[in-house]
Amino acid sequence: MAKFITGEELTEEVCDIIHKAKKQLLIVSPYIKLDDYFKNLFDKHKKYPELHLIIAFGKNEKNVQRSFKKEDLNYFKDFPNVSIVYIPNLHAKYYANENKGIITSINLYDYSFDNNVEFGVMSETKLIGGTGIDKEAWESSLKILKDNYSVFIRRPRYKKKLILGKDYMGSEDLLDYTDLLLKGGLPDRKNIFDFENEINLNEEIEAERISRNEFLKTTSNNHIENVQEVKSVKCLSATNLGKLKDKTFDDVIKVMIAKNYIVDKQTISPEGEKMGIKYNESKSGSKWIVYPESLSEML
Repeated sequence: MAKFITGEELTEEVCDIIHKAKKQLLIVSPYIKLDDYFKNLFDKHKKYPELHLIIAFGKNEKNVQRSFKKEDLNYFKDFPNVSIVYIPNLHAKYYANENKGIITSINLYDYSFDNNVEFGVMSETKLIGGTGIDKEAWESSLKILKDNYSVFIRRPRYKKKLILGKDYMGSEDLLDYTDLLLKGGLPDRKNIFDFENEINLNEEIEAERISRNEFLKTTSNNHIENVQEVKSVKCLSATNLGKLKDKTFDDVIKVMIAKNYIVDKQTISPEGEKMGIKYNESKSGSKWIVYPESLSEML
């Protein structure tokens, strides 16, 4: 059921949507400026990587800091599961979590909440499997997000437990065009829904087991104490390594050749072997090069 709200009731309902979000929180606002109260509302969500925070802002293509200050932009970049999208011609304002939403005239701007006369229409229809105005607003917002400019994507990393559940292992930046945008540039369009919801660390490639004969040869001189434990290192193909820094396969190959880690895209150099670069081989016999995830920092 839709309800018209204004004044203090509008303020309280917008703040309630932010505060009570559990799984998803969508903020669509051309202008964003946070005071300490708003930051206090959002701060609790930094502890919960299962909540996907989506921020859409717009206007001022040549100087986006008139819409979204660098300080506030960087504040949101610290959240564990966040997508930030720039929409140049955005004028709509919409706030929603998994239970209710508000279509309104008010920006997420401290001055607007304290000084302006603003209206809104609130609907408590469930977004998932529901019907009504809020579902339509949610679906329309997702379509607009899909067709515009993703400027920052950060996703949580999980490791599955042996039986049930998973452990949060920190978050990883998958895309960051914020510097380009702040300098007046416009990145290529990238759909936020092309990025996975989370990163599964169990898909890493485990280190090979050393054979018993090889172990005995290594320890034949009674220097067992010098044998180092073989550790599991996550290795990725050039394509997947590049995705961590929004680089292409060719970009990765150029960097690795320049570092003298590979001779070409099929041949590892001795220096590359020292860095942990190795070959993977399929059951059919085809081989390809994989790189330790840590080398993404060079891209």
